[in-house]
This record gives sequence, structure tokens and C-alpha cells, in this order.
Amino acid sequence: MNLIKSIFFTLCIFSFINLKAQQTTDGGTISGKLVDAATNQPLELATVSLVNKSDNHPVKSMQTDLNGSFSLTGIPDGRYLLRATYVSYLSFLKDSISITPANRTISLGNIKLRQGKGLLKEVVVTAQKSQIQLGIDKKSFNVEQSLVSQGGSATDLLANVPSVQVDVDGNLSLRGSSNVRVLINGKPSALTGGNIADILQSIPASSIETIEVITNPSSKYDAEGQSGIINIVLKKNVQKGFTGSASLSAGTQNTYNGNASIAYQNSKVNVYANYSYRKGTRVGDGFSNKTTIADSINQTQNQVQNQQFTFTGQNIRGGIDINLDPKTTLGFSTNVNIRDRDRLQTGSTLITQNGILQQRIGQNNASNGSGTNLDFNMDFSHKYKKKGEELTANVNYGTDKNNNFDNLISEYNDYITPSYLLTQQNNTTVGKGKNWNIQADYTLPLTNGKLEAGVRSTINNSDDNYVVDTLNNTSGGFDYNPFLSNRFIYKENINAAYTNYQHQFGNFGLQVGLRLEDAHIRTSLVDSVTVPHKQDYFRVYPSVFLSEKLSEDQTLQLSYSRRVSRPRDRQLSPFLDQSDRLNYQQGNPDLRPEDTHSFELSYINYWKTLTLTSSLYYRLTNGNIQRITTPLSPTNLDTTLTTFENIKSASNAGYELIAKVSPSAALDFTANLNVYYRHIDGDPALGLTTTSGYAWNGNLTGNYKPFKKLGIQLRGDYQGPQVIPQGKMKAMYGLDGGVKYDITKQLSFSGNVRDIFNTRKFRSDININTPYFASNQVSERRFSTRTAIFTLAYRFGNNGIPQKRKKDNQQQDQDNAPDDSGTPQGGAATGGGPQQLKPKG
Repeated sequence: MNLIKSIFFTLCIFSFINLKAQQTTDGGTISGKLVDAATNQPLELATVSLVNKSDNHPVKSMQTDLNGSFSLTGIPDGRYLLRATYVSYLSFLKDSISITPANRTISLGNIKLRQGKGLLKEVVVTAQKSQIQLGIDKKSFNVEQSLVSQGGSATDLLANVPSVQVDVDGNLSLRGSSNVRVLINGKPSALTGGNIADILQSIPASSIETIEVITNPSSKYDAEGQSGIINIVLKKNVQKGFTGSASLSAGTQNTYNGNASIAYQNSKVNVYANYSYRKGTRVGDGFSNKTTIADSINQTQNQVQNQQFTFTGQNIRGGIDINLDPKTTLGFSTNVNIRDRDRLQTGSTLITQNGILQQRIGQNNASNGSGTNLDFNMDFSHKYKKKGEELTANVNYGTDKNNNFDNLISEYNDYITPSYLLTQQNNTTVGKGKNWNIQADYTLPLTNGKLEAGVRSTINNSDDNYVVDTLNNTSGGFDYNPFLSNRFIYKENINAAYTNYQHQFGNFGLQVGLRLEDAHIRTSLVDSVTVPHKQDYFRVYPSVFLSEKLSEDQTLQLSYSRRVSRPRDRQLSPFLDQSDRLNYQQGNPDLRPEDTHSFELSYINYWKTLTLTSSLYYRLTNGNIQRITTPLSPTNLDTTLTTFENIKSASNAGYELIAKVSPSAALDFTANLNVYYRHIDGDPALGLTTTSGYAWNGNLTGNYKPFKKLGIQLRGDYQGPQVIPQGKMKAMYGLDGGVKYDITKQLSFSGNVRDIFNTRKFRSDININTPYFASNQVSERRFSTRTAIFTLAYRFGNNGIPQKRKKDNQQQDQDNAPDDSGTPQGGAATGGGPQQLKPKG
């Protein structure tokens, strides 16, 4: 840690000495004051919005203070349109405001608004938020506009996000690569420390505000995550005054959801609370057909399986932000996630040799699991007199508890030497975890750039105790089985420091960063003899971003970053899991972290009706961690052993396209296409041959609004075949649909169907070749069948403005410009849906 501190402060001091003397601005500034044209009285709480003329995208907006003043800061170079609106006044429009390197401070002085004769006292502006906001380094996806996910879980929502894929077990991958770093509100969380698949299933989509996808993060972010970062932003109040909402959902397969939120904000305090409940049953099935050939033996294993999961989840979030002074905020928040999962799994396996039935195995497994995660946050932010200079700090403490009970019943019928055996096993798992996250970040604006620096320490500890009792066929009772029981302890401490420098040379931008991480990992399998393992390593993670603004509408960026993926506790535990007699599993305590070098060339272009982001990327992962399946022994044709190994390297090279087109005010499409080439090095010592091949996945979402109260959405996706170390995954596809109808301004009804045609099935073809035998296994599984959900939602409160001056400022930010007379115009909002400016009363 001392080495990190020394290097960190040396970099900071060097940067400050060379750059402190420069004039400090962070983009342009546009300021002014709104007054009544007749009385010169200031107009407080009026709305001032800035729109980029090249793409009609809103850039910034704010409300005037008690003196009618406003100041929009941090504005990039470009041409803009400024609009000022106030209830019962004619709108003000200032066209073609230019922010350039030679002129970054524009003062408009007093802006006089005239009262409009005959205008109604109140105007309610309704518009759709943009479903997707595309940037070079980050893509944000608005949850509210995903009709096919309403009433579903966070997993359902993530499955609809471009670039993200979700497998049959709920595991995430990004652009075809796993090892994704999941953050909650931009920080590590206890919610992401446990079984992330179960946790995401328990979080209702209604409690999430946005999903952010960062495919090539800079040094400012954690280096963890081979393929990038997915940041889940939970809902938090951003409106002034008293606001709230409530929704209820019900659907097939015993699906029920509820969500309620309430908030109040004024100039001194912001208080908010949200409660979400989710319950649902998912029915899945599958089969596996395995053929093994050894000398004169031809053996088959045909297995069928049916399963039913019932999830119950509650998520409680609350917090308070206190404005200690106009530039300093102290916040406290907590998040509680409570979940239960019951699973019933039945199946049978037939084993034949040379066409003669040898054995039949029947399975009847039931499990009951529960978990609780608690997160406590304290956030601090202070803005200095210098515009853009800011210090932020966060302390996060989280705990997670997981309890699971499994009752496994197996029946063995042997037909060669006729016999019958009944086995029964009770597994009790008690897992506990604690984690700390302490960080501080500082931003210093510079002439045509800025300097960022920060430190972070994370501590993660987990303790999983696995106790097995097996049936004693003689006594009829259950005996403790020390050979199947184990306790595994995982401890991780990572200290990091970073510095990041940005500079703009006209249209050319440069960002270079360096992140230093010192990692200490301790694992131990507690048995009659405790077996400890440790890994200590120090790594430097650089990042470089080069960008060129080709025009007002086009930007090109080239980036590089180094990243790491650390093996988790399940992959490291050396305990041999024999609960499934046909498929043993074991971790590898000697697994090394993966080392990934990521390159990306991105291009973004805005046209009047089309937004386009395309990327060429290449990822080289040294020490790639792969799941390896081998025979338990040269003579055992029945049982396989699955473990984890570091192979030499694996690489992905591909092209991704995200396009949004709005051919009309009522219709828009968002398309995502990812085509890549995967190469996995072989390892003769592990029985792996080099494998490579092309793969692709894509999805298309269409939104249609035939009239202002009705919205229709369809989404289709396709995952093409792709190679894995010992075979390939087969193609998978599906179609979802949803509708939403606004009954009133506060009340809406929606419905959706996921997997309309029941086609989403995960299929694989695995080949194992050894000197003793060769086997082929064809499998098919699905986590869930078709579901339909219906939701009723209600919004209440004054939307942040006193009742006599009610208007929705967030939506007005996306309003089109009025004409010169101040009369609002109709047209297409940023989100592609039509806007309606409707007089109320």
C-alpha cells in the first residue's frame, strides 16, 4: 500500500506542477437572467433548456434561482439552441449560439419574457424519454421505455439491453464474453457479491432507472471485468416537491409484482424511499444425450429433466441527501434485498451398453433457499469556487447471508445384476459475506481539459459452510458425512489509486490514465487439516483514449485498456462435489487471474432521423479461465469431472453496430448487431485442441405510437452458433412484445409477453477425446417458458413545482423548439415518440 501511495501522489504532484498554472475552464458557459418584460421582476423556477443543433438532443437544462438567474456550465464546443419557458409567458428562443475555443463564455444578460394573452394558466408537456442514449465510451438504456420488460426482473431487463446476453442460468456476458463487472449505482455492492443470477432475478425491473454499459472503461473505473462493466442505476428522486408512484403487475406462471415510491425534495433536503415486491414461477426442461465409445463398448446416457423455480424477492431502498451549503452535499442511503427461491427438479437417466439397458437412475430433488443483502452508503460531494472542480467520497458497507437446504433423492435400478438402491441426501449451506468500499475522487478543470485522481480500497470476505447428511439405510436416520461436507473461506483486499488526464486540442481529444492495484487474496478449505492458499500481485492498468471530432455530427475514437478477471470462490474451492454421481465438480485453488488487453475503434454519427454507433474491437486474454470436463478415470465411462483451468490465451475480434432510426414521429427502430471471431488456444496436457470460429448475435426493437395514448413494442433477438473449448453452442432466438395505454395523465395500463413462440432454448454439442475413449454429448435446456404479464401504474404528486405552476420539466427538456412567435411546435422527441403539448382544463 505504501508503494501505491508513493506512486499515486508522485503522479498527482507532477500533474499539478505542470498544469496548475493554466487557466481553468471545463467547457463553455452560458448565463443570463429571466425577468418580466413589464415589471423587470425576476422569474424564479423558470425552465432554461439547451439543445444541440446537430442532432436535436437536449444537452443541459435547469431552473432559474430566486433571482431569475441561470448558468449552464461544462458545455462542449458546438452550436446550440437555447429556450426559456415560464407558465403564462411566451417562450424565448435564442438560435445558433456557438461555443468555440475562442469564445467559451457567453452572457445573455437580462432576458425579458412577455406574458401571453389568452394563454391557458397551465401547460402539461408529455414526451417519451429516449430509450437509448449512445456515446463513444458509455451507452445508457432507459428502463421505462422497455415495454417488454415491465413487470419482469432485472434479468429480463438486461436480456433486452444491446450488447448484453443472458444464459440459461441467468449469467451475463457482454459481446459474447463472460466475466462482466456488475456495479450498483456505480459502486461495488453486497448485491453483486453473492449469487448474482439469483439476486438479479429477485430485483424487479420497476426499481431500476437505467442500465449503463461500458465496454472499454478508462482507468477511473475498476480494472475488474474482462469484457467491461454493467452499471445498474436504481431509482432515486430528482424532482423538486412531493412526488410518488405505484404499480401492480400480475401474469401467468404465478407472477405478481408491486412497486411503490415516494419522495420529497426542496433546496435543503432530498428524501426518497422505494419498495418493490416480486414473485414468480418459472418452468424449465431439458435433455442430454451422451454417447461414449471405448474399444468394443458403445455406451449411451439419455437424460431428461424437468424443473420449476419459484422466486420471491423484496427490495427496499431509501435515503436522504442534505445540502450543507450550496456547494456541499452529504447523503445517506440504504438498500435491502430479501429473496427466497424454491426449486423442484425431477429427471431420469437411462444407461445402455451396446444396445442393452444397464441401469436406470431416477432423481427427485427439492431445494429451498433464502438470502438477505444489506447495503449502507455515505456519500459526500463538494464543489469548489472554480467551475468543475469537485471532491467526492463514498463509504459503503454491505453484508449478505444465504441459506439453502437441498433434499436429494436418487433411485438406482441395475438390470444386469438385478438390484435396487435408494439414496437420500440433505445438504445445508450457510453462507455469509461482508464487504467494504472506501473511495475518494477529485476533479480539477484545466485549460481545454481536466485532471482526475482517486483512491479506493475494497475488502470482501465470504464464509460458506456446506453440511451434508446422508440416509443410513440400516437405521433409517441421517448421518453426518464428512467426506461430502466442507467449509470454504474467501478473503480479498484490493487497494487502488488512479490518475486520469484529458486534453482537447481543437477537434482532437486525448485522455490517458493509469490505475495501480495491489491485490491480496486468501482462500482456505476448512477440513480436518486446513489447506490455505494465497495470491498476492501488483499490477498497473493503463488506458488511452484518442478522439477526433470529424464534424458537428461525427466523432471517431480509438481506445486501449488493460483489465483483469479474478477467479471467484466457487472456481477456487478444491473440494470435490460428488452430489451428482454422474457429474462431479471441483474448483482449482491455483487458478490465476485473467489478464486482458482490450482495443476498440468507435464511430458515432447523428443524422436527422438516424443515430449510429459502430465499433471494431479486439480482446486478448492471457491465462483465460475455462470450464474443463474430463472423465473421472480412464476406466469410468459413467462419471465426468468438471473443473477450471487457465489456458494459454483466448481472443475475440469483432464488429458491433447499434443504430436507432426514426422514420416518423410515431415509429422508431433500434438495432444491435455483433459479429465476432473467437479463438481459443488448445492445451494437449488438458486434452484441449485449438478451436476457433465466427459467431454473431443481434436484436431489433421497434416502437410504434399510433396515437398519443398508445405505445406498442416488439423485440426479436438471435444468438448464432459459437465455439466453446470442447464444442459449440447452437443457435437460439426469441420474440417479445408489449403494449402500453395511458388511461389518464397519471394512470397507465401495460401488458407484455416474453418468448411469444416458446423458442428460447440453450443447446450445446460437446466432444471429448482422450487416448482411452471418445464421447459426444448433445444437450438442450431452457430456464423458462412463455410468460405474460399485465401492469397497472399510477403517478401522483406535483412533479416538483407548486400546484399552480405545475409542469414536467424533465420532459420539457426534450420538447421541440417553438416558432418565433413563441407558439410551441409539434414534432418528434429525442426518444422517437411523438410529443403532445396539451392545454389542461
